[in-house]
Amino acid sequence: MAQITSGRVVYSRTVQPAQYESKRAEVELAFVVEDGESAEDAVAAVAKIVKRKALEIVGLLQRAEK
Repeated sequence: MAQITSGRVVYSRTVQPAQYESKRAEVELAFVVEDGESAEDAVAAVAKIVKRKALEIVGLLQRAEK
């Protein structure tokens, strides 16, 4: 079975607040999995961080959630 030792997660989000206006955010985070660390846990944690940041950039993350 293959073992994940490093990787990157990219999350992109576009919103269109008005007919001729749009906001787009793309967040990329690279990571390395340490010995003994679960690759699945590492990927899930990184994915959560990049998604949260992209939503924050386009204004979809409520201030209370920050």
